[in-house]
Amino acid sequence: MPRTEIQNLELREQRREEILNAALKVFSRRGMVATKISDIAKEAHLSHGLVYHYFKSKEEIFTLLVKRAAESSGQIIERAHLQDGTALKKLTWMTEQILHSLSEGQQILLFLIMIQASTSDAVPEEVKQFLTSEEFKSPVSSLIPLIVEGQQCKEIVQENPIKLAVSYYSFIQGFAINKLQWTQCPIPEAELIMKIFK
Repeated sequence: MPRTEIQNLELREQRREEILNAALKVFSRRGMVATKISDIAKEAHLSHGLVYHYFKSKEEIFTLLVKRAAESSGQIIERAHLQDGTALKKLTWMTEQILHSLSEGQQILLFLIMIQASTSDAVPEEVKQFLTSEEFKSPVSSLIPLIVEGQQCKEIVQENPIKLAVSYYSFIQGFAINKLQWTQCPIPEAELIMKIFK
């Protein structure tokens, strides 16, 4: 029986996800510059030509992954804002979620993609434009209102909120990188990182 239009769309979306997941692993290992479409195809167990059927270039794939990583980061901060309790409780909840996600393969790789996107000159022009656009909400700037809220209630230390947010994410990124390099790396309890704010 021929496939219906809905089945075709579902298959197309499934293939795109397989390619994006494969690319995430390859980009994380090899970096954007060293990665070739053939590497992504091999990881996805697909032909070279089939990958090009779904994406026009590795740059397009990398850009989509950067946007996905940014969206994932933004969502966790949005969800933290919606939690009950004080700003410090919201930050603790968010930290617990992030640290837990470092044990999950895909989420930790998205961290690495964002680090590559933010630190490499060799990323696609579209990524550079995205990271400087109003569409992109950096995790640091998104965290500042929550820190300020906690400072107003005197439950967060009266330090520069930008420095506190940068310090917080430096810890998180450091744990992510260590976990990638050393799979047995112990991930701390949220309370250890929360000491930054006290």
